[in-house]
Amino acid sequence: MPLTTLNRIATYVPERSVPVEEVAAELGMSRYAGRMFRKFHGLDRLRQDPQSTVLDLVVPPAADLLRQTPDPSAIRYLLFAHTIPDVAPSTLNVAEEVAARLGLTGVEAFAVTQQNCASGLAAIDIAGELLRADGVPGAQALVVTGEKAFTPVTRFIAETTIMGEGSAACLVGIDGPSNRVCSYVARTQGRFAHGIRLTPVQLRDFNDSYARDLTAVIIETVERAGLRLTDLDMVVPHNVNRLLWTRIIAELGLGQDRIFLDTIAEYSHCWCADPLLNLAALADGGRLIKGGRYLLTSVGLGSTYAAMVIEH
Repeated sequence: MPLTTLNRIATYVPERSVPVEEVAAELGMSRYAGRMFRKFHGLDRLRQDPQSTVLDLVVPPAADLLRQTPDPSAIRYLLFAHTIPDVAPSTLNVAEEVAARLGLTGVEAFAVTQQNCASGLAAIDIAGELLRADGVPGAQALVVTGEKAFTPVTRFIAETTIMGEGSAACLVGIDGPSNRVCSYVARTQGRFAHGIRLTPVQLRDFNDSYARDLTAVIIETVERAGLRLTDLDMVVPHNVNRLLWTRIIAELGLGQDRIFLDTIAEYSHCWCADPLLNLAALADGGRLIKGGRYLLTSVGLGSTYAAMVIEH
């Protein structure tokens, strides 16, 4: 079976960078809470542009990819992956509007959101399945991610993270020259479906089981790729916080040098965009090895645990 490939990735973050304590104060948190996010969770600053719209955020990286694409007409699908179900007024179809602004006429544009922050990896998997089903040589799909927190309740997860703004776009193909998807696994724990509205007992259960459930999905994904954990060159995670990933790495038995946490302090958690933001940062730093194996992973509150192994 021809494999899904991540043919090209582009990212975008607003220029405005705000200290995490300033954002915590805006959200009505105490100074102690702001310091906690810095000292324990590893957040330093995050990007925000109060004047921009969700379209201002997600169009730039997609437009960047199109400028590098010899034949944009080969793009058959545009998938907009996002976490919050409603990212714009009900009268605006964001996926179709992104396609229109990019000049992509004739593409099938739709959103993927049911897995919350794991929806970005789901969109890549869906794109590959659609392209394989079509069987059109050279066809591609464009996956775009990114969103803005427009209410206080969506801007942070209590005692866990504060949301930043960032976006990423990825051209997905079949049997491209690099970044081949070797395996993908997603598992949903329906008992946590209420997400940010979990009861205190459910929230404690969620926190207690988080590392175990995510570790199980990571191990299954690695095994499906025919690999062992020690074969991974790097874990490329979502940016929830550094403390959480210290626990996960301990569960996996890997060293701190095998996980990419460099952007947590700079960007904080940028919804579905995190794994692609981090993979692009590795590429920009010349840290992707030809033939190297990288595990992308993310968790959607609600709760979906997802992981994807790619070979560069």
